[in-house]
Amino acid sequence: MTATWRSLGDPTGRQVVLGIDVGGTKTAALLVDGENCVLGAETTATRHDALGDGIVALARLVLGRAGLTADDVAAVGIGLPGHVDPVAGTVELAVNVARRSQPVAGFVGAVLGIPCFIDHDARAAARWLADLDAGRHRALAYVSVGTGISAGVVLDGRLLTGAWNMAGEIGHVVAVPDGPRCVCGLHGCLESVASGPAIARLAGAPSAAEVFAAAADGDAEAQQVVDAAAAHLARAVRGLVLAFGLDLVVLGGGVARAGDRLMGPLLNALAAERAASFVVRELVADGVVRREPADPEAGTWGAVTVARAGLRDRSLESRSGGEEVERRDLTTQSR
Repeated sequence: MTATWRSLGDPTGRQVVLGIDVGGTKTAALLVDGENCVLGAETTATRHDALGDGIVALARLVLGRAGLTADDVAAVGIGLPGHVDPVAGTVELAVNVARRSQPVAGFVGAVLGIPCFIDHDARAAARWLADLDAGRHRALAYVSVGTGISAGVVLDGRLLTGAWNMAGEIGHVVAVPDGPRCVCGLHGCLESVASGPAIARLAGAPSAAEVFAAAADGDAEAQQVVDAAAAHLARAVRGLVLAFGLDLVVLGGGVARAGDRLMGPLLNALAAERAASFVVRELVADGVVRREPADPEAGTWGAVTVARAGLRDRSLESRSGGEEVERRDLTTQSR
């Protein structure tokens, strides 16, 4: 996706939408028009104590700096981790953001006076990638590695949601039995050994970014932590590919911004698995795993896609409702 920065001028008649990607550490906003021209982008720390208020404040910030108001925006789309119910507009069980149910869509929509739609962040990003991919890959996944870890999977053009709308929570699959305690309560979850906070904790550093920087400077202990995290992620990716027959896996999120410092060890770990297993060699082809481009970010573009999908679905419901009324009227007239 090529995004062009420009001022809006006259927003009348344009489908301006606001996408907001909520993570465990930061919340990012992206304001775009109907031609995917970027009108504004802002990032702030996630407000764990007042999630809805933080989202509203960020929305007002990006709108204000773009010289727009809520009246200029057709819809807001929000991507969040955890158990997201797009119909009810609620989120819960997000161990790094909101454990108790919160009516995010209703609150944000009411305060801003804009239609608001929500979905799971990784699945929203996967939907955007699938749209961008335009059918070149039959089965793809977006794996978000940041404060938490999760995946969105698209098979033959259909987004995998699962029975409880929580498909893809690979961060809470145990990677190291009896490993570090995860925030979910289990021990050795993938998040507890390969997420950003885990990498920082295991290296005794303030952040994962500093661990990657230290490894690049030749720090052997930091490199050992990076290699271990990359190996855990490689096994998770291999599991996804084998389970769903994926021909594309895109890594994104804050940790993936380390670029080759992460991808190098991860791809090396996959290469070692290919060398050891003819099954992996055959099914997990070289080139299947890629890192998302630094600009644009799949998380915020995924949230933009949520806003547009919500508007489209609402329009379809409105038209079908009108057709139903018309059918009832015709039936009444014929009696």
